[in-house]
Amino acid sequence: MTRTVLTTFLALLAVPAAAHAAPVKISPEPSAVSSAGVATVEVANPNRHVLKGTAAVTAGTRTIASRNVKLAKRSVSAIALRFDPQGVAALRAAGGRATIKLALRRAGGRKSTARRTITLRLPAASPQAPAPAGAPGTPGGPATPAPPASDRWAGRMGAEGPYDDLELTVVGGQMHITKAPLVPVMCFENGGSFRSALSFELFDAPGPWTVGTDANVAKTGIATNQLVSSGSRGITYKVTGTSRQAGRLTGTLGMSFSDSKLDFPSYKLIFVNCFGSQSFEAVPAP
Repeated sequence: MTRTVLTTFLALLAVPAAAHAAPVKISPEPSAVSSAGVATVEVANPNRHVLKGTAAVTAGTRTIASRNVKLAKRSVSAIALRFDPQGVAALRAAGGRATIKLALRRAGGRKSTARRTITLRLPAASPQAPAPAGAPGTPGGPATPAPPASDRWAGRMGAEGPYDDLELTVVGGQMHITKAPLVPVMCFENGGSFRSALSFELFDAPGPWTVGTDANVAKTGIATNQLVSSGSRGITYKVTGTSRQAGRLTGTLGMSFSDSKLDFPSYKLIFVNCFGSQSFEAVPAP
């Protein structure tokens, strides 16, 4: 999904802590609904505090998805929305139009609500051919076999801790990230004061990625590292070293970007180079 730059969010990054809470913004450009019934939408929290609450999706008058959410301070988070077959059918009946409502609250603070109506792109409906006589599920035929379990995986960044950093699906050797993790990135000034800074950047490239094949994709996004400007920039996302074995999926996620700015003491243009990577491992989701 092409990452939307929320201009209002960028302007609100400078709001002082004493000011009123800034509104949370929901991107108008969600990802397409996958064949597994998953779509992601980006939410910007410009405040200096964490927000917790719930996300609910309605189509018409029916609630078709809900989940708990936690928005880190001054961040853009990717929220995965899961729709069951009935939810996807309701979306089709509504032409893909749905309303996302976030009910949020900071610790010890007031409640706030964010709402946006979006249009979700649905996968093509598969044509249903008439089953031949004697086929499973037809009169005189054997019982219809149970559908296979969804190939969902839960992962962690690094080799320690709970498997709750990322979520993905793997179907036919194609990996699709449904919950984006954070990747540690270091930025370095090539001139000026030669400063360096660490940040944790959202891996905003859901795929699909082919397991067993190294690949990269360049797209426009926002970086939060303090050494770069807050505007949109080209970011290269990389997936390398992926391998799937019985009950385990491993690989490495990486990203890189750059910036340039004027060093006022010397009035020279300096460049900032940023890159980082982190290994991950995933197991089948319960």
